[in-house]
Amino acid sequence: MRISSRIVTFTATVMSVGGLALASSSIASHAQAAAGGYWARGCDAGRACIELSGGRQGPGGPWWNVDGCGYHTINDHYRRGSAHGNGFDVIYADGRWDRVQPWSTRPLDPGNLVTSVNVLC
Repeated sequence: MRISSRIVTFTATVMSVGGLALASSSIASHAQAAAGGYWARGCDAGRACIELSGGRQGPGGPWWNVDGCGYHTINDHYRRGSAHGNGFDVIYADGRWDRVQPWSTRPLDPGNLVTSVNVLC
């Protein structure tokens, strides 16, 4: 009886620690995404934005609105870019890139994985 109770206690402890690790990694990844931008139904004023391809939606809409200037890591497929202010470069996994000029909207390569966006300020 004593050995089995130790096994149950050990298993419960391992599961509890594993659950805490999973929860903290989930919170960390969510906070990282929130720091770089936000999902919306459209491209907000003053933003560099990219729209998901294939009619897909993020938690708040299909448009990822980038926060701030400089380099931002991205990892998905997008069909359109819109610059409501500063222009930006969209960099693909195969090394190609597209530039979205200030105050313009243009199509992107929906079949090519976007790895980053560089907002030009």
